[in-house]
Amino acid sequence: MKNISKNVLTQVIKPRNPESYKGNYGKVLIIAGSTLFGGAAILCSSAAIASGAGLVTVATTPEKFTALNVKIPEAMTLDYHHKKELLNAIHNNSVIAIGPGLGTSSIAKGLVKTVLENTTAKQTVIFDASALTVIAEEKFILDTPSNIIMTPHQGEWQRLSNLDIPNQTVANNLQKLQELNSKSVLVLKKHFSEIYYQDQILKIAAGNPGMATGGMGDTLTGIIAGFVGQFGYSVQTISAALLIHSTIADKINQKEYVVLPTKVIDKLPKYMSKYSSRSSK
Repeated sequence: MKNISKNVLTQVIKPRNPESYKGNYGKVLIIAGSTLFGGAAILCSSAAIASGAGLVTVATTPEKFTALNVKIPEAMTLDYHHKKELLNAIHNNSVIAIGPGLGTSSIAKGLVKTVLENTTAKQTVIFDASALTVIAEEKFILDTPSNIIMTPHQGEWQRLSNLDIPNQTVANNLQKLQELNSKSVLVLKKHFSEIYYQDQILKIAAGNPGMATGGMGDTLTGIIAGFVGQFGYSVQTISAALLIHSTIADKINQKEYVVLPTKVIDKLPKYMSKYSSRSSK
């Protein structure tokens, strides 16, 4: 297992071309939120925008439109109950993140199935939180041609892999990932989170107990979506997203007992500017 070096941040986060427009930096669709869990959609979408995604659309329940539009005026919204509009959005976005705050209702199950059946090899799909639970409960086969990134915490990975936490060894995790989808990337969220992809196993030496806060995983999913949208799909890009999330959180934790996801999001543009200026030297 190899530690992810901070050099990956300067390798991935490049200065922007002076002649740019929003279409250059990725179109991201986030399918998230429910009546009970609207905050997850806000955090995930805010993180995608703050990490530089050019266009972000949030497919959620209409009860949450006002909160989203007030908190994140940069994001577009659509009602995920309207299948035709949702399908158009799925077809027209390069990155799709599904799961934060979605719940496991029949509606959520239908949304996960729709994504699995309607994405292409040119797209990246990030399955997070509730979407992973739905996949485990419904025994959905991960046979979509798109690039797949799964971002479970250890409990979600247990449901998906049938590996108890003590048995989530490197060898067992790698074997289960191969069985689920040999081309997918697993980001296993834990103390010193790990990335698995084919024969590559990476680990970050960053993170702190102050991050044990609701919404932290939703924030990471949004950062990964934003990074893949603008820097492309690769293990290197995913590693940079994971590392900047924990690097910012570690800096906050030096002075604050609890690391709030909103504070990580607020600092993303500043830290990305810092590392992009280093990459240009």
